[in-house]
Amino acid sequence: MSTAQTIREWLRATLDGRPGLTVASWAKSAKVAPSTIHRALKPDYQFVTSSSTLSKLAQAAGVPALDSTAEPQMVGAEFLPIRYDVGAGLWQEMTDAQVFVGTGTVAPDPAYSGFPQWLERVQGDSMDREYRPGDLVHVVDAVALGYASQHGDHVILVRRRQDGGEIERTIKEVVRTPAGIEFWPRSNNPRWTKPVILSGDPADDSTEVEVAALVIGSYRPRR
Repeated sequence: MSTAQTIREWLRATLDGRPGLTVASWAKSAKVAPSTIHRALKPDYQFVTSSSTLSKLAQAAGVPALDSTAEPQMVGAEFLPIRYDVGAGLWQEMTDAQVFVGTGTVAPDPAYSGFPQWLERVQGDSMDREYRPGDLVHVVDAVALGYASQHGDHVILVRRRQDGGEIERTIKEVVRTPAGIEFWPRSNNPRWTKPVILSGDPADDSTEVEVAALVIGSYRPRR
């Protein structure tokens, strides 16, 4: 049995064994998003929920914690998972469980073997000179890679607001300027004409900005 299946059975057993316990009430008590539990309960969910989330859920339900890997992982797949929708202005509720949008017909790049790789589905037009809505970008985890920003690279930036409760993932191009590194959109839409700076913009409601992944390729599905 896979770890994801073990977690799914633990969640169901806990819900069934605690009269009156619902996904909504459990999530509220554990201070996690209900979608964290709903996703992990789906039969086709292929990711491992983080140990920290499982610990919160166990404590809230008054049951022994189920151990898990420290980080969400994809459970054996020939092709890469589509983990996120990525697009400027696409603010979403933040959870500490891994998102799973689907699977793309793109295999891991052996040049980055040993580093987490996944796909992100493009939404919006903040980088429409490079990627159309619906395109899949192939990325490598920036932290695991020890990535340092290089001029001309495309990266996934993560911005958080509302004390980390909402998150935006956006693709930007790395541009080295005399003032330092900036991250620029490449768009035909005049709405997207300003760079993102890691130190943050006082006029912006984002509280944190970080480089989450390096874009190493893209794929345009025809269907």
